[in-house]
Amino acid sequence: MDDKLELLAIIKDELRRHPRMGPEDLRKLITQSVFGGDHLLEDADRFLRGLRREWAALSGKAADGAAIQRIDPGGKTARLHLAPCKAVGIEVSALADFLVSQPRKRGRRAVFDARWNDVIALATRARIPFDPHVLPDLAALEALPHHSAGYGFAAYRIVNDITAPGIAAQIRLWGLAE
Repeated sequence: MDDKLELLAIIKDELRRHPRMGPEDLRKLITQSVFGGDHLLEDADRFLRGLRREWAALSGKAADGAAIQRIDPGGKTARLHLAPCKAVGIEVSALADFLVSQPRKRGRRAVFDARWNDVIALATRARIPFDPHVLPDLAALEALPHHSAGYGFAAYRIVNDITAPGIAAQIRLWGLAE
C-alpha cells in the first residue's frame, strides 16, 4: 500500500478509537510516528516513574482492542497499549526494561514536515475531518502537546520499531503480536 493511503488508514483508525480527537491529537500521532518515543526515553527515571504510576491506575481486567497500534506508514512505529499488557499478566518491570532498552528512532524534521504536508493534503481533500487552515500552525509547535480533553482515555507507550528482531520476538513471547 502506498504511504499516503497507509497514512489515511492510520488516521481513520485513530478516529475510530477516539472520534472526538482534536487537531492537537492528530499532531501528536504524526509526531510520534516520526520521532517515536525518544523524547520520553531521554530521562529514563522520569519515564519509569510515569509508566509505574499509570500502570498502577489500570484495573488489569481484560481490555478492549489490540495491544499494538501501528502509527507510521512504514509499519515500524507503534503504540503499545498498557491495559491489554496488564490484562495478560506482563510485569511492569519487564515492560519497563523492554521499553527503556529499545533503540532510539532518531526521527528527522524533514520527514515530519513531509508527513504533515500529507495530512494537510488529506484535510484539504476532505478525506479527514480536520480544518486544513488550522493544521499548518500546529506544524510549528516545538513541544509535543498533551491529548485534548475530547480524546478520551489513553494509556500507551511508543515502541520505535516493532519489526526489530528482539522487539518482535518479545512481543510474540508476551502474546501481543498482531
